[in-house]
Amino acid sequence: MKSSSNPRQQILETASRLFYQKGIQKVGINEIIATSKVAKRTLYRYFPSKDELIEAVMKHRATEWLYWFETSVGDRGNTPKERLLATFDVLREWYASPDFRGCPFINAVLEIADTSHPAHDVSVRVRESIRLQIKSLAEQAGVKDSEAFSQQYLLLIGGASLMATIEGVDGGAGYAQKALSTLIDSSVK
Repeated sequence: MKSSSNPRQQILETASRLFYQKGIQKVGINEIIATSKVAKRTLYRYFPSKDELIEAVMKHRATEWLYWFETSVGDRGNTPKERLLATFDVLREWYASPDFRGCPFINAVLEIADTSHPAHDVSVRVRESIRLQIKSLAEQAGVKDSEAFSQQYLLLIGGASLMATIEGVDGGAGYAQKALSTLIDSSVK
């Protein structure tokens, strides 16, 4: 990873990587300071508390992840149905990457049980962004009830992500893709 010359960005990237690798609760501010090679005063100037840093990291990750997902899906398939199915090709590649440690948004919600914590809100917004993207593709594909379809899709992506996290393999994406194909075929107008 190349180092950023912007201290705020450097702190965000370092904290993001450490939180994802080790878990939010296991990483202390001192480790982030040492790893990002910034002064304690610099970190606290940008992030007065660990909770504010967690929120900023989650927003940063959300922006990056959603852009990656939307762009990757958009680059595949010629029809909305093909793009819907391609979502699991994209996810399969993510699950197979050597640094995959589960969905960072699900991980954050599980680690920080407090539903009033900003990390929870960011995770909910990521889920909703994915759902709306899928709902739009479903409408374009001629799915009858795109609202219900998008919620069913979220069950598939959650299950595939959990399977990849627990088992350390990307096979769940293939099973979810098959289920999605059946769901699409049974839902088209």
